[in-house]
Amino acid sequence: MFKRYINIRNLVISILLLVNPTLAFAGGHITDEDKKEAIKCLGHYTAITFIPANEVEAIQIEYALASFKIVKAYLLNEKVKEDEINKGTIEELDKLIGQPFNTARNDKCNSFIYKLIPGSKEDIEKLRGTLQ
Repeated sequence: MFKRYINIRNLVISILLLVNPTLAFAGGHITDEDKKEAIKCLGHYTAITFIPANEVEAIQIEYALASFKIVKAYLLNEKVKEDEINKGTIEELDKLIGQPFNTARNDKCNSFIYKLIPGSKEDIEKLRGTLQ
């Protein structure tokens, strides 16, 4: 009886080890809540690029463009459909377009993205430096 228990346990463990990696990579690792917030930040970053040049510093636009590129690449890598990204970005942009630069919202998005995407702060800084 004891040997049978060990064999069944080993079989279950083996199955879990085989199935678990398959499930982990099936649809990405991002939660729906994080996905929605990241897409909202894409809308925010896009809105910054529509602020008149005399109302926002050029460096803020550079950071917004670099952040947009890093976040969108991350979402695509996480298997989020491009149509979903674009739709959500436009919805958020429609809410924000025409508004002045919002430092608090920008800081919130930046903090969220830096936490969500490992190494994103450094990647954004490097990419920002290449945008002219």
